[in-house]
Amino acid sequence: MNPLKNTYGLKAIPSEKILRDFHAVRGMRFRGPMDIPPEEIPVLAAMAMNRKLDPKAWRNARISTDVTPVFGLIAEKMGYDLRSLLEGKGETGKAADSWTVYADEGKTPMLIRWTIGDAQLLMSIGILGTEAFFTLNPMLEICLLADRKAVPHLPGINATLRRIEKVVEPESSVDVSEGNVLKRVLNVGDSGTDFTVTCVMHADAAKGLSEIRAGDHAALANSANIIIEEAGTKRGFAGELLVDEMSLSARMPKYFRFHYEAGRPVPEDTLKLIHHMSVRDVRESMDIVFSMHLQDQREDEGDEAGGTLNQEETPVLDSELAERRLRLELNAMELSGQGRHGRRRGRFHVPFVMECFPFNPPTVGSEFEHCPASVLHGTGPDLKMSGGDVTTSWDLLDLMQEALCRIPKEYPASRARQSEIKLTAAIEVPAMAEQYRDTAPVGRKYVALTNPFYAVHRGLPVRVDRSVAVWRAGDAEALAADFFYAPESKELHVANLYRVKVPKG
Repeated sequence: MNPLKNTYGLKAIPSEKILRDFHAVRGMRFRGPMDIPPEEIPVLAAMAMNRKLDPKAWRNARISTDVTPVFGLIAEKMGYDLRSLLEGKGETGKAADSWTVYADEGKTPMLIRWTIGDAQLLMSIGILGTEAFFTLNPMLEICLLADRKAVPHLPGINATLRRIEKVVEPESSVDVSEGNVLKRVLNVGDSGTDFTVTCVMHADAAKGLSEIRAGDHAALANSANIIIEEAGTKRGFAGELLVDEMSLSARMPKYFRFHYEAGRPVPEDTLKLIHHMSVRDVRESMDIVFSMHLQDQREDEGDEAGGTLNQEETPVLDSELAERRLRLELNAMELSGQGRHGRRRGRFHVPFVMECFPFNPPTVGSEFEHCPASVLHGTGPDLKMSGGDVTTSWDLLDLMQEALCRIPKEYPASRARQSEIKLTAAIEVPAMAEQYRDTAPVGRKYVALTNPFYAVHRGLPVRVDRSVAVWRAGDAEALAADFFYAPESKELHVANLYRVKVPKG
């Protein structure tokens, strides 16, 4: 069905180089409906139901699509040779531009490294609607990340790729001029419904958007949720807005709301902030598309996780498990930069994640947060005596957090700058303090995986090839996690959480 050929596999993409050298400043997302033949609907429903229940029988099941129309739109806009684009080897028909496709078997999902002169873009094409989110009306999803030099090209690319989207026509009773932007209101089910930032405009139904608001719309399109409410309608989005006024609001990580009166455009700095937030949103969409695909490969090939992908049946009431899951959730939030850092827990202090990963917080795989109950049972701190007082030992989940924060020191960059003078420190305490020294030491060990697998980090396939295990003296089992780490850019992805035998030595 797909004439794309001679592509490189997804595993061939130079993810570490992209993470180090590609700095996206804006993310854009486009979604278009796909036609499924009526006779295929029962098969689609069966695939959604049985893909997890019988993974071997449905291993190669996927929705495939012909990407020629999408490539054709790009070729038409940029003056490229369509046949060269479909070769996927980097040629476009223009000497200064390149178009390299990474896709297993030439099928979706695929990643495209696209350069326009010195400008760099990263584009993914996938099918929205898999696993738990499966729908009988799948959508083709195109995600685009662009660096600063690519920004001047984005208006034309945006107008081109928006042609795949569903056009929502206004009511027939509304008299609007031809070409009015109100004819392209993004609505529920289209590409502008799940960004962090929401933009609401209140427009005159007869005149459409003013010149200033049309400019704001073009600057935010496909990078934010855009709702255009016509004056006189009562949908409740615009609230107190007057005609030609606009509001911008964000739901996370920090809530904000800006209001712009008629005639006042969105400042350039605010646009840059929203574009920066759109990069994270688009990467999350790319994560979903590729994690589904790479997860299947991991289940087929196996790894050291010991079957952690299979959730276990757990008791309805289990206070220990409930507390452990809450602690794991908080740790995962801190690790990924979404929670408070360095909370004090008992006698110990978890290292500041932002100090260890100052540029980009780590990402956490779903198998880390949603591990089986058997992994979490027994990870809580034990009571012990210290200095005549009852205190607690290390919490294994906190110990794992501490070990993950030590990764930059364990794997320094090859060209990392070193201090000219080595500084050391010692603690001077009275003799009685000796009884407070930890007599139950902890263990920590980093190793290379003998059977690496692939995960997705910031929208890119990455090779998970290392593992860290932590344990306390007397533990029968250690707590372990597999991870990808790029020392040059300090990019970390933690793939899972599982139990292993306490390492020797």
